[in-house]
Amino acid sequence: LNIFLYYMHLFLSKQNIYYGIYLIEPIENLKFNRAMLLNIGFVESLKEDNWDCFVFHDVDLLPENPNNIYTCDTNTPKQMAIATSKFNYA
Repeated sequence: LNIFLYYMHLFLSKQNIYYGIYLIEPIENLKFNRAMLLNIGFVESLKEDNWDCFVFHDVDLLPENPNNIYTCDTNTPKQMAIATSKFNYA
């Protein structure tokens, strides 16, 4: 998490983006439900700011290309991680 926060702050600052990072963790005794966690993050973040763009991100993935611009397109959704080193970029 510390590596993610440090890296993403530098990455997003270079893109001159106003952003917030919200960490949503599952409760230990509940069955893992990623969709539920994303929904909770969405709802909770709107309590603090009137965000109009959302990027849901795993803390174990970091963008490698500075041209991967973290903005939203109102016409189409965007997949930020099309390939990862974990899978040999396949």
